[in-house]
Amino acid sequence: MSLRAQQGFYVPQSAQVFFKGDSSAIFSNVILNGNLGVGRLATVNFLGQTWQNDPGARITDESDNGTGVDGEGGWIRFLNNNYRQQLIGGYNAATRQGPSFGRFQLDNPFGVQLINGNVRSRNAFDFHRGRVYLEEHAWVLGNNNPGILTGYDSSRYFVTGNAVDKGLLLRENIRSSDGLVAFPLGSKDYAYTPAAIQNYSDRGDDFFATVFDSVRAQAVSGNIRVMESVNKTWQLGRRNYPGEDSIRLVVQHREQDEGGYYTQMRDKAYVSQFVNGRWDTTANPAPGSGGYITSSSVITNSYTNERGFGFTFSNSSFFTKLTGQPTHTPETKLRFNAYRIDADRVSVYWHTNPEINVQSFVVERRLSPESNFTPVGSLPSQAPGGYSFNQLSYQTVDLNSYTGISYYRLRIINHDASFWYSDTVAVTGKPGLYSILLWPNPSSGHFQVTINNELHAKSLIIWNAAGQLIRREEVNGRNVIPLYLPIQGTYFVGALRVNGELIETKKVVIAQ
Repeated sequence: MSLRAQQGFYVPQSAQVFFKGDSSAIFSNVILNGNLGVGRLATVNFLGQTWQNDPGARITDESDNGTGVDGEGGWIRFLNNNYRQQLIGGYNAATRQGPSFGRFQLDNPFGVQLINGNVRSRNAFDFHRGRVYLEEHAWVLGNNNPGILTGYDSSRYFVTGNAVDKGLLLRENIRSSDGLVAFPLGSKDYAYTPAAIQNYSDRGDDFFATVFDSVRAQAVSGNIRVMESVNKTWQLGRRNYPGEDSIRLVVQHREQDEGGYYTQMRDKAYVSQFVNGRWDTTANPAPGSGGYITSSSVITNSYTNERGFGFTFSNSSFFTKLTGQPTHTPETKLRFNAYRIDADRVSVYWHTNPEINVQSFVVERRLSPESNFTPVGSLPSQAPGGYSFNQLSYQTVDLNSYTGISYYRLRIINHDASFWYSDTVAVTGKPGLYSILLWPNPSSGHFQVTINNELHAKSLIIWNAAGQLIRREEVNGRNVIPLYLPIQGTYFVGALRVNGELIETKKVVIAQ
């Protein structure tokens, strides 16, 4: 049977259409308000763009003369080679009412996207090509059992959409006899990070799962824990008996999602649950196995870890993978400096390793007579997404011909708009026409400054590396001025004329 010629496939509320056997094709959009039956021997190929189920519609099977939903039912195959198809499921997962497919197959390399509601397939789901984009909706599989799920792997799975409490896969009435039940999920394209659940109780329960990027200190808020995690949080729950019975949880991650410390300590990794306001630990970390949550061959560069849970596995729980001992949030490590290239230019440079959550760097400068720093340049982060565990190097040039001391610092801006400052460094001024001599340098504390008479200097001033004025010494016609600094560190000595102009500066290092 072919319905190629119709402008639209529409089943009114009071109507019934039944596909008894063989293969049929629907080339247009589907609006189902009535009863659509698909017998066990039939396959309906849907090649249109949008399939819409009314909440009061029914998709029946061969039972009760084509009006029931207790049989196996035939396949409804979403088949298209040109664009992503859309599905409005019409199923209410909360009330467990609405239409549901008997057996559903996805055969579209562009996938199918859920819009405006949830979807249920009673008996089976098969991935032949493509992914299901759940968006903020749920796909329910099973009919008082977890149903049959086949064809899933690292390129064919349910895409959750990276949000808490959304993009859910729910499998009905999982019992001990069902063994390990897979939830093939990924937060986005090319990011397959599934989970699997084994219920050790004969009392069945409905379980759901989703996954999203990042591991935060408070599960869904707070600082991001990247270094010792896999940058994935799995949200799982049970619908009927939260906090009861024991379950086995297996979660699988990709090597490329591992933090730098996690990779080094992978053999100490464990599944962690967020309970009592923190991520818990276990006394029995164990090396992970290969990526075996798949219908096909074991996935390379992927790892599974498992752990048993009891009363803490509730109606909504958060899990991740951690390793080793660190419980601190990794921070950006920064080395910052600047130096004068010539009379008109100052080079400002810095290195980071690691670089955590950084959006950009702003170079700020303050001249010695000024009280405030002023932005003089900026550079974006080189780290993908603001995170890097390798050394990154930055450099910029500031046009600066000031004859006195200039102070530089960085303002580091994070992705959440928070910011912090680097240490301040001092740079000597533009070379002058005259010289002052300072010796010995480095010094144990006592040193002398010799001043050329042609400078007509009135006084000497001394700053520390932070730009604070710590001493002023009047020259009073002397050519040689002895000085003493009791605290080790780096200082700058400058000569001032009567009008307050800074003539020249010298750096001195006190090393006791």
